[in-house]
Amino acid sequence: MILSNKNKNSFYGVIIKVKNLDVCRSFYRDILGLGAPIIDSSFWIEFKVQEDVALVLEPVIEGETIPEKDGRTSWLYKVEDLDGMIRRLEEHGYEPVRGEQERLGYRVYVFNDPEGNHIYLFSGKE
Repeated sequence: MILSNKNKNSFYGVIIKVKNLDVCRSFYRDILGLGAPIIDSSFWIEFKVQEDVALVLEPVIEGETIPEKDGRTSWLYKVEDLDGMIRRLEEHGYEPVRGEQERLGYRVYVFNDPEGNHIYLFSGKE
């Protein structure tokens, strides 16, 4: 018997609205280490974070209102070397919004991107 997925819908990614596309591109590409975007334009920057999952930066359009700080968008990012990622962020002036917490056996830290969007960094169970 062959089972097939009758639901052809799938999760593709997250869009983060930003005011400064250039600063955020550098942060996600260079500091978080997502690498070169697969789409890099003045209105859409797309990073592949897994085979079928993307993180997209999209500029705020004129007249659009978004919260100024904390928590416009939050996302989870599992990293192999959590301590190394924390050091890299701190070397670039980013301090944790929330320091180490343990949740379900995972080490979790929360940082903000340059515009106040939360990034939950966590490591796998050790």
